[in-house]
Amino acid sequence: MTKEDLLRMDKEDMASLVMNLSSIIQAQSEEIANLKELYKLKTAERYIPSSEQMGWLFEELEILDAVMDMDPQEEETTEVAAHSRKKRKRLNACTAPADTPVCDVFHTVDAAESIVGKDGIAYERAEDKVVDKIAIIPRKVVVERHHYPQYRTVDVDAGSGNNKMILYPSVSAGLGASPSIVSNVVLSKFDDHLPLYRQEEIFAREGFFLPRQKLASWVIRYYEDLLPFAGYFRKQVYQSAFLSKDETGVSVLDVKGPNGKPSANGFMYITIGDTFDQATAKTRSLVLLEYIQGRSQEVLFEDIKRFGYEGYLMTDGLKGYLPYEKKKHCICWVHAVRKLKQLLKVNTKNTHALRIVKEAAKLYEIDERYRRLLNSKEIDAQTFLSLRREESEKAIDTIYKIVGEVREFYSHAGAIGDAVSYLEDHRIYMKKYLDVVEATPSTNACERVAKSFATGRKNWLFSQTVDGADASAFFYSIIETAKRAGLKIDDYLEAICTFGPTAKTEAEWEALMPDKIDLARLTEWHERRLNAKPDPNREEPYHFVGATR
Repeated sequence: MTKEDLLRMDKEDMASLVMNLSSIIQAQSEEIANLKELYKLKTAERYIPSSEQMGWLFEELEILDAVMDMDPQEEETTEVAAHSRKKRKRLNACTAPADTPVCDVFHTVDAAESIVGKDGIAYERAEDKVVDKIAIIPRKVVVERHHYPQYRTVDVDAGSGNNKMILYPSVSAGLGASPSIVSNVVLSKFDDHLPLYRQEEIFAREGFFLPRQKLASWVIRYYEDLLPFAGYFRKQVYQSAFLSKDETGVSVLDVKGPNGKPSANGFMYITIGDTFDQATAKTRSLVLLEYIQGRSQEVLFEDIKRFGYEGYLMTDGLKGYLPYEKKKHCICWVHAVRKLKQLLKVNTKNTHALRIVKEAAKLYEIDERYRRLLNSKEIDAQTFLSLRREESEKAIDTIYKIVGEVREFYSHAGAIGDAVSYLEDHRIYMKKYLDVVEATPSTNACERVAKSFATGRKNWLFSQTVDGADASAFFYSIIETAKRAGLKIDDYLEAICTFGPTAKTEAEWEALMPDKIDLARLTEWHERRLNAKPDPNREEPYHFVGATR
């Protein structure tokens, strides 16, 4: 349109043109704003290292708490009358258990009865000033001499050159490694994230030559002895009332991809099985990690089908799990609102996203509030389910009302529309967790395990063999199970390595489960090591190669 055309237009046509142009400008402005928002999100994601992207999920609860305090409007101030307060305990104070051993160190033997200070003032002796200081004794490494029955053939010509037989109770019994050293190596590697080469260096600093190859072989040999218990443990997980699942990538050097390089299709699958006991108001929680290649539907459902699991299942929305029975499939709320929280990082004034996240935060608060009452036996399981559902459904209904507003309000949905799509697509799964006592609104428990594994992975990067990956998965399972059970991790690991290799029956395996284990069985072993003394007749170094003798 030329200038002359505009001059020839009457007022009515001119007004109509202006209105049309105004609408176009408004639509373009909205589109530009959405594109800017999406650009900020993509830029933020781009510069997050892949190893850290997972970490986002592990900060969800903290972020939810922070969001609850966010408000796009100005904060109101309220004056409070002056009042006295109790002195708060220092949050950074160092602590030690009350049963920590104590020894006295006296600096008062030659103390004078009176002194004169620098100010010339005379002081007389008063009661002693006592200062508690934390101290440490270097760890004590001892040699355990295990005595096993050994037999010699009556006929010296029998035995094909080997005329002796030793009755070892298990394969690992013939190794030069006690359960205590293996459990220590396992805990240091998988929970303290110390690779074996660093542990080798630490032992060397203390005067002990224990090559990393030997440490690795000991761990794998103990794992092989524990395979029957590992199978029982796995079965028990799938007999739980409720399962939550997640996975994280892991590389095994011996497993090659099509290009001849280590396969990028290996995963450590995490399954947590929870069963609530009304009588004790306690939840038996078992953590299972498994190294598996691939993420196909066949892989995802392999154990579910093998063990005939038909209970409730919570996932992060991975498509492969969607065929699971809709009536019993729960979707994690952390994953459902993740994109909304990412959006709030670049646009704190998006009121729709803020309202949804605040309502989602209520789900955690409601669950925690009634769960405390359940665990303290103030309410029973049915009352818990009823009260939690009544409040939680209101919050969920409000969330989907806001989702509807988003679709109605935005002519171009942009980042907010993309973020709520997940909620729309998985709506039928979002209330299912309310049916189960054991279920919480999210898979945060699985995410914490994945975080621990990912932290360790940064240090050791990969496993050399499938056997090594399987052994890692098993010992990770024991460590994380001990954490959830509130057990002392090193004691539980040692008990499994001590009594597990000789356990043969289901009753013996059940006695090793976290809610049944009697850790007092280790007392005799601990006392024996504490009382150990050097052999006065020994001059040569000890050698731990294969069998002890």
